[in-house]
Amino acid sequence: MNVISLFRCRLVVLIALAITLNDLRAENQDFIGEWNIEINQVTGGKRVQNGLLSIGYINDDYIAHVQGGPIKIIVDGQDIEMAIDDWTGASMPFERYYKGKINEGVIEGSFGPEVPTTKKQKELCKKIPLGCPHPTGTWRAERYKIAPPTSSESKSIDLTGRWGLVGRGMRRWTMDMTDAAKNWNEDFDVELDLPRQRCVSSGLVNNFGSAPEIFQDEKKITMIFSSEVRRVYLDDRVPPEFSDWYPLGFSSGRWEGEALVVETSNLMPSVRGFMGNPVSDEARVVERYELDNEGLLHAHMTLYDPKNYHKPPVMSAVWKRIEDNSVVFPLLCDPDSFYRQLYDEGSFQEYIERANRRY
Repeated sequence: MNVISLFRCRLVVLIALAITLNDLRAENQDFIGEWNIEINQVTGGKRVQNGLLSIGYINDDYIAHVQGGPIKIIVDGQDIEMAIDDWTGASMPFERYYKGKINEGVIEGSFGPEVPTTKKQKELCKKIPLGCPHPTGTWRAERYKIAPPTSSESKSIDLTGRWGLVGRGMRRWTMDMTDAAKNWNEDFDVELDLPRQRCVSSGLVNNFGSAPEIFQDEKKITMIFSSEVRRVYLDDRVPPEFSDWYPLGFSSGRWEGEALVVETSNLMPSVRGFMGNPVSDEARVVERYELDNEGLLHAHMTLYDPKNYHKPPVMSAVWKRIEDNSVVFPLLCDPDSFYRQLYDEGSFQEYIERANRRY
């Protein structure tokens, strides 16, 4: 073979390789991006939940997060498999295993346990649905989009009323925590360190999803959660220069179209939940509230805390207006019972020594 022929052969191989790589990149692009994932659980407690699925492609490998927490993912052509953790009504972690296929920009499939369940496990799920660690159902994901405002002008929506919880978004046991957050979390003791145990507010992030009673005027929106009151200022008010930390922080709201966007700072350090994921004093929270055509209020919260999370945790909930015809009393909590139990169990000294875990 002469030099020219050899050159032509190599050129053909390089062109074929380039085409193959382009095809692979195009195939990879099918899944990359942000998706609204919705699950329809049919066994283990019927429910519908949704969440934010983010898929990326780095160093020849897929990475993915749901609600800001990392998940396991395998992509093979148009097929996808994922493992996403949650926790049962008994606060025990488990994983749903998802299998699906992408078709015309939509991913659909089913989920269930990684291995077939036994007869005993199936009976448990029938008897105690909320405690079932082996739920099954179907799922669907569509590209995530924020609907553009119907007009260029912002328009406030009256949110006054009493609201009830319709459903929460997908829950995550695992978050994409920094090493500092993991080290702090490893020593977390829910019985000694959870603020609510000693009748102290667990903070804005941990309280998200609880349905409020809302009062609204032109300058602020007031939300009442049981014994806690939160004020979202709609004017140009700002906190004092040397302001303290607070469990619910300082919240400033604005209207984007017909959506209420709330930014919160000055948060007292706390935890994201009973798992003890930390929230630092540098955290910033952004919420978005939108009414749909059926009158349901969709709430979304994103926690920006680079000190503790590589990927911001995301939470969501849906509320509906309910009749305000019952008497509501503030939540009563007596810390004496907590301290007395510590004393009786001989744990009081340990509690004192863990003072660095409290703020």
